Amino acid sequence: MRSLFVLFLPIIALAGNPDFRVERLPIPGGSELITVFGPIAGAKGAAEAPLLSVLRDDLGEADPESSRLRYVWVLTSMPPGLMQRAVGSLPFFYWRADFGRNPDKRPSPVIDLGSPARPVWHSIAGALTQALALDPTGALIRTPTRSYRNNLEDQHRVRLLEGLAILSELEDDPEVKALLSEPELTEIETRLNLGARMLGGLLTTEKVPQAYVKERTRAEEMRGHNWELLRQRAEANGLYFEPFGVNGSATHALLWIAAADVNSRRKFDGQFLAISNPYQDSRLLNWKGYREVRDGREMIPLALYALEYPKVPLLLADLRNTYSPKRREMIRHAITDTAGGVLGISKFGNWPYLCGSTAFNFVRVRHGSTNDRNARLKAYAEVREWLALDDSLPPGLSHLLQQRLEMMGVNPMEQGVLHQADIARRQYAALVRYATDPEGLPARVEHDRNRELAAYRHGAGARFGFRMASIATLGLIDHREKETGQELEARLDRERRLASQTRFLEMVARSGPQAEIVWNMEEVRRAVDEIVALGIPQRSASLVARIMRETQDQETRAICARALESLEAPGAGGGFQE
Repeated sequence: MRSLFVLFLPIIALAGNPDFRVERLPIPGGSELITVFGPIAGAKGAAEAPLLSVLRDDLGEADPESSRLRYVWVLTSMPPGLMQRAVGSLPFFYWRADFGRNPDKRPSPVIDLGSPARPVWHSIAGALTQALALDPTGALIRTPTRSYRNNLEDQHRVRLLEGLAILSELEDDPEVKALLSEPELTEIETRLNLGARMLGGLLTTEKVPQAYVKERTRAEEMRGHNWELLRQRAEANGLYFEPFGVNGSATHALLWIAAADVNSRRKFDGQFLAISNPYQDSRLLNWKGYREVRDGREMIPLALYALEYPKVPLLLADLRNTYSPKRREMIRHAITDTAGGVLGISKFGNWPYLCGSTAFNFVRVRHGSTNDRNARLKAYAEVREWLALDDSLPPGLSHLLQQRLEMMGVNPMEQGVLHQADIARRQYAALVRYATDPEGLPARVEHDRNRELAAYRHGAGARFGFRMASIATLGLIDHREKETGQELEARLDRERRLASQTRFLEMVARSGPQAEIVWNMEEVRRAVDEIVALGIPQRSASLVARIMRETQDQETRAICARALESLEAPGAGGGFQE
């Protein structure tokens, strides 16, 4: 009977699927704001709320080759206010300070898809400033500044991961797929995932699909490993295992105990479970909390786990010992703040400390310790957002888990989920005002287009010089291309098409002599014809020549030869500037 019970639970847990709808708001200047609306559990007022907005800069056309995704707004959360930032600088303060926010303020995007590498350089510059300028001043300056930076970075990661959790729920929604293509959804999801990592923004555009597949494969492997490990540990201890999660995937799991078994005297091995012995536990013998009757048995929930944590299941909520997971998280943060802030010990500046901590962590991880801070944040943010969006769990159980996860918050800059719907509606109203103001979002898009055109025309060295000149003169010198308005759009449309076809030909060229097997040669020929029509640039000539040498398709060889001949013709190149 127990095995039937374990198999039956996932069917119940994965049956529900929230309904989403998408709205499009045209933006003056040839772009559009795409917003996803969906239900939020426990929301007051309207049945749905805006969840996530994406700006697509399509230059007023419907051609995907000339469209670019730019900004992503996660409307269910917002940056910390001034008071929260002040509290976030207090060392050893590990409680949420959910005040000082202004939801009516213009929302800030969580990521700029047009410039994903910029946050990486900002983070590196901040880390160098901390290490070289602030740390040597002593503990009074070092401790609060390190606490502030750590809390701010964690809060930003949580916002990115909340957006990722929302997107995971949208993957199979037909209305969303009608407006956001699969490559666009892949790009957004991959960028949000990598944006939560230190150097993730440096990934180039052509490697996004590969990174997406790699991350999905890695996540599936972790889920499969932790599923089996947790199931086996539950079965060995007489407990019941219930997997559930985002978009039908088993990303999390609950452990239950039959109320009739609580009074039994059986052995309990808590390795990898991180909970105390439930048998003969007075809290369960006198349990007044949530319970369910399934298959004629009265069941009591024990603990919530994340299955996508590396190597072992991660305990997120202990339903008997409410503050146990939080105490562990506070101890981890306190150790980090003491070593880096109070004592000023850095792993990279103190080799004995680096060797000792690495060896200690290695042993602890081998025994089931969960020391990966970013992975813990991801699991925490993902399940919070899933519980807010999905109604597949019984309301009483969902509310209980949300309460326990709310208590887990240790970041003063973090936002709770209880007022997500109201914040999302007010954030979206402010975003619409910004988007329809000619001096607001349309002007920002125009500036970004000019910067994008400069990136096509000038090399990295020249752009670095422009940036340094702007910083040195406090913005008085700001390089801008001469084109504006429709002339800028036309020029940018050409450059985007060239860039799109060039990226495609680069992938074909990397396939080597097997290109005919991997790629549709009709698409290859069309790409070569298009870059010839647009004015083949010098940087594409080597790709065309390489494809011509390696392909055995005679028609493709002939088209490549004509393309190279057109490059040698007088006036060829369409004025492209390297």
